Amino acid sequence: MAKAKRKRKVRDISREMPTDERLKGQETRREGMATRLVPVIDTMLKRDQITPQEHLLLSYYRSQALLADKSEVKSCLDFSVKGGDMGPPAAITSAILETARIERDLGSLRQIARAVAVEDKTLTDWCISQNGSRERYNGDGKCIAIVPCNEVKAMKQARLDLRMAARRIVR
Repeated sequence: MAKAKRKRKVRDISREMPTDERLKGQETRREGMATRLVPVIDTMLKRDQITPQEHLLLSYYRSQALLADKSEVKSCLDFSVKGGDMGPPAAITSAILETARIERDLGSLRQIARAVAVEDKTLTDWCISQNGSRERYNGDGKCIAIVPCNEVKAMKQARLDLRMAARRIVR
């Protein structure tokens, strides 16, 4: 007599969304089971707040800065034979030097460029951190948003500063 085959239990894979704090103010896209945050500079390009050339330069700065910020220590899970024990890999050293050069060229615009391009802060968050914030109310007296003080002028200046910073980046 043959044994009866058991039915396999199908596990329901739950797809957790990132927390509300992580999603605040940023767009997301689904890639399979993962939820990816869209970089702020990509969103700004889609909204025509920066030109494709400025996006290209900010993306270059972003990639170099993210590579420079990586750990120089080889992972214990990486069993491949890469490099030696002579210090950080050449790519990381090169990225550190390139990031330092770019940030030196940016001068006083370094803070806004790094915040938006590398740390993915929105321009609104940047303006709030620099100028303070206030509450915006609807007609019923209900708070609907936290906005920067002197919102129109601050946002216009921040957008102009970011665009000028992008133009200072030389590849």
